[in-house]
Amino acid sequence: MADRSGVDTFIAGFLIGGVIGAGLALLFAPASGRETREYLGRQAGQALDEGKHEIDKIRNTIQVELAKLAEAKESLKEAVQKGTETYKSKKQGEID
Repeated sequence: MADRSGVDTFIAGFLIGGVIGAGLALLFAPASGRETREYLGRQAGQALDEGKHEIDKIRNTIQVELAKLAEAKESLKEAVQKGTETYKSKKQGEID
């Protein structure tokens, strides 16, 4: 998840590129208005599908990282408990 800024940059570039591409398509389209609208509809659908795919990849990455974090949390909790028990047993030995 340390690569979050890369994902943000990719998504921003993807959206900006889509808008610029749509604008250029309208300016230089050799087709009729109907054909151009159909083309833009297909392109928008394709961009939406690609965006959904990227969101799924990000969601999977987040789930993996959350699982790793949960494992690390449990390991840390166990280490703290063991340390506390060791400290108490040594402290008890000093008192006796």
